[in-house]
Amino acid sequence: QEDGSVLEQGSMEVPRGEVVDETGAGDSFRAAFVVAYIEGRPLQYCLRFAAAAGAIAVSRLGAEPSLPHRREVEWLLGTSRLQEEGSCGEGEDVSASCPSGLNDSADVESSSLDDEAFLPQFASRLNSMSARRDLWEASSDVLGWVARQGTIKGLDLVDFNFPQHFMTSDGLRVHWMESDHVADIKTAVTSAGLKVGAINMRYPKEFRLGAFSNPDPLMRSKAIDLTVEGGRWAKHLGANELVVWSAYDGYDYFAQMDYTAAWDHTVQAFREVCDAHPDLKVMIEYKTTDENSRFSVVGSAGAALLLVQAVDRGNMGVMLDVGHCIMAGENPAQAAAMLGSKLFGVHLNDGHSRLGAEDGLMLGTVHSSMITELFYWLQCNEYSGHLYMDTFPVNEDPVRECEFNIRRATALWSRAIRLEEAGLHTHLQQHDAMSALELMESLGEL
Repeated sequence: QEDGSVLEQGSMEVPRGEVVDETGAGDSFRAAFVVAYIEGRPLQYCLRFAAAAGAIAVSRLGAEPSLPHRREVEWLLGTSRLQEEGSCGEGEDVSASCPSGLNDSADVESSSLDDEAFLPQFASRLNSMSARRDLWEASSDVLGWVARQGTIKGLDLVDFNFPQHFMTSDGLRVHWMESDHVADIKTAVTSAGLKVGAINMRYPKEFRLGAFSNPDPLMRSKAIDLTVEGGRWAKHLGANELVVWSAYDGYDYFAQMDYTAAWDHTVQAFREVCDAHPDLKVMIEYKTTDENSRFSVVGSAGAALLLVQAVDRGNMGVMLDVGHCIMAGENPAQAAAMLGSKLFGVHLNDGHSRLGAEDGLMLGTVHSSMITELFYWLQCNEYSGHLYMDTFPVNEDPVRECEFNIRRATALWSRAIRLEEAGLHTHLQQHDAMSALELMESLGEL
């Protein structure tokens, strides 16, 4: 400084806590410092801004793809804590220039925001860990799959299927009050460095005529009880989400089902589940068709939103699966925009555009622009759930496959931020396809 004193800046916590690639870190640091400096920011703030940019850069692979965007840097400044002392400088008036008013370590300590507010947490399909057993020497059971997921770089959460993942070797369902089994699962998740994100309902074949839509009131009651038990497991494992998908809630032939009765039964069942667990986010995962029911009771985003409105509970929402949208001929971004705040969860994958086909391919390998637009609308709607990789590796190493999905999601999420910053919304308001495409082209997004 002019008085000869030297300012120091501690390093910023790296998003997700792991240095992936140091390429571009110095460039990011210097560029961010210059941006803040020419804007007239205090020198200490310039250093903090630069440190945040460098921290984001090393969390990604590559040179240019790792360069952060301003919104990401500002989010990190507003939510992360310094690893070393040195926030905004002593004696400088920085209250107007430090995001979120984080002028001192006390403010930083009290911040309740998540450390990575600009990027949702990631989970992945647990059953995919059963693939390529030749690459995994440990056990190939549920706890072994959790351990295998613990080796995936960038993964935050594990989602369990109920009751599928809670069965004993002799086919009996583990009860949520059996403390030894709960402890075993918690230990496995903790040892893997993960947390539980959600419980996904998977109904057994005894519900072949439907779970919530079953014409037998005793079977409907049994399905509701099973779902409520799944919610208890979610809470015991520290999750706050319960995802309901039934392959059997549908029909195959015309003149097979009483549609209005099936709908009414489904609405009432969800009300009972929501009321049993008001502290959980309960969501319907809709799917237009399945090998077990060619037509679904809730087969589209529009039907799912109607269901949410009919259930009329604050904790009732929708899980959007990209593959289910593709097979239904839906645009995931339009579905997300329409669902708005009732979009509680997102399953990510990709596939070729064949109606009725669910490929479960790696993210962004077929429809990268479609995924980018979906992420754009998730950001517009301030989506607060996690992103679940619902892919189906068969020949691929499932660990490397999931890491690829996470890298793609991170890159496409950043791409959506760039488009917003460049003014995409203006072109959307005008329904101007050419200007929107030219904008994407100019930013190298096509």
